[in-house]
Amino acid sequence: MTEPAAIATNARRVVFFEDRAEVTRVGKATLTEGRQWVRLAGATILLDDRSVQARALSDRVKVLSARVVRRLRGVSELNAEQTRDLQQAVRELEQRLHELEHDRARHDERGDYLSELIQNWCATVATVPAPGDDSPPAEWARAWQALLTRDEDYLKRRAELLDQADDLRTELNRKRHELSTGALQRTLFECFVEVQVDASSMDEVELEVKYRTPCALWRPEHLARLNQDAKNPHAGEVEWTTWGVAWQRTGEDWGDVEVAFSTARPAQVADAPVLDDDRLSKRKKTAEERKQVVVQMREEQVKDTGARAEAEMPGVDDGGKPLEFAPKGRYSLPSNGQPTRVEIGRRVMKAGVARVLIPERAQTAFLKADANWEGEAPILAGPLRLARGGSVVGRSRAKFVAPGEKFETGFGPEDGVRCKRAVREERETAKLTGSQTISRKVTLRLSNLGDSKRELEITERIPVSEIEGLEVKLTEGKDWKQDQDGYLKRTVQLEPRANLTLDFSYEIKAKSNVVLPF
Repeated sequence: MTEPAAIATNARRVVFFEDRAEVTRVGKATLTEGRQWVRLAGATILLDDRSVQARALSDRVKVLSARVVRRLRGVSELNAEQTRDLQQAVRELEQRLHELEHDRARHDERGDYLSELIQNWCATVATVPAPGDDSPPAEWARAWQALLTRDEDYLKRRAELLDQADDLRTELNRKRHELSTGALQRTLFECFVEVQVDASSMDEVELEVKYRTPCALWRPEHLARLNQDAKNPHAGEVEWTTWGVAWQRTGEDWGDVEVAFSTARPAQVADAPVLDDDRLSKRKKTAEERKQVVVQMREEQVKDTGARAEAEMPGVDDGGKPLEFAPKGRYSLPSNGQPTRVEIGRRVMKAGVARVLIPERAQTAFLKADANWEGEAPILAGPLRLARGGSVVGRSRAKFVAPGEKFETGFGPEDGVRCKRAVREERETAKLTGSQTISRKVTLRLSNLGDSKRELEITERIPVSEIEGLEVKLTEGKDWKQDQDGYLKRTVQLEPRANLTLDFSYEIKAKSNVVLPF
């Protein structure tokens, strides 16, 4: 049975997911009346058979079914005619090289004869006692010059023959390599989508096939550019640009196609998970446990609207709602595994700008911008490049930000501000009651190395107690503002080339039966 001829197709649209891509290909086929199979070429062998969908872009043709056909066949780089031409070229080069080697051998024989003649001439002249009338020196000089001229011509011709032989050997080796590599067969993997159609008349129609394939994915990437207001140092604009970065190594070259980026996960199971029983049990405390209250210290993140339970979400974090970004225009994505960036969003927002310092975490001041995200789609978590004006100042990572949510972004350190932080601690235990007291004093030494005045927002913190028998109290901190989460905040003005010292103190008091972790 003769296989149907394959019809070439072109990729028209590609939708990227976080771990695969959906490809739409279109091919033009000439159909006869009745039922028939049409074979469409161009699909990757990696495609998921279960995802194949086909339809005809004509009301006169009905698609009945579709299937995937894969095959292996051996192919060589050269056909029969090209092989014969290379073989003939090799034979001709071998013949020319043989003739050239023969000419060089004959030329070398003449050179050997000339060398003997020169040696004999020199030996004969050396035996003559003095020149006579029949052999004047001028004639000897002319004879010697003739021998030298013949010797130079011999050496020049010998060099030409050697160069020609080297060129012929190089060309012969190249032709032999082309012949040997081209004659080798390699395995070609082919994949076709066969579509069964029912046509009411003979017609030329376009058939469309859609399928999903692995080895293609996308991730979001952002650029935040801060443009500060020259008149108001507390105001500015943040220009936020988002790209969809796509990679593909499917074996298909997608040229001039429509591109879309989706956060949907079509490969995941959509069924709700079954909940298991969570059994709780209790036990009586031991006598030793009833005597003591063990305190554990933990770092607690103060959550807001955009906070996530995980520090970094795998894949593309869309907040639970599938999104699709469809940029305008057409793009080319070669199958080379290299990233291709496509801009999918750009927005300019008003922002509040401040210099912040958190000495406990970093003794360096940073420039921070607060803005309200006004886009229709959220900011997807991903790599973030930071820029001030026309200069890139660093890299960070953007978290998920919902529409209408307020967020902040750091734009690098302020080199003109220096900070030194020192903590002094004193511990005391009462001899009679056994109560414990820990006194800590934190001292901050700030320096402004610049020629302009700088305003600095400083954030510190003290522990917060959640159990009875443990008390934390701020004992000294006149200009510090404390909130319920234990954060201390203060705004200071640093004069040019000036130093400033700040401090605060707090106490931790615990009963004798409390075991402190610090």
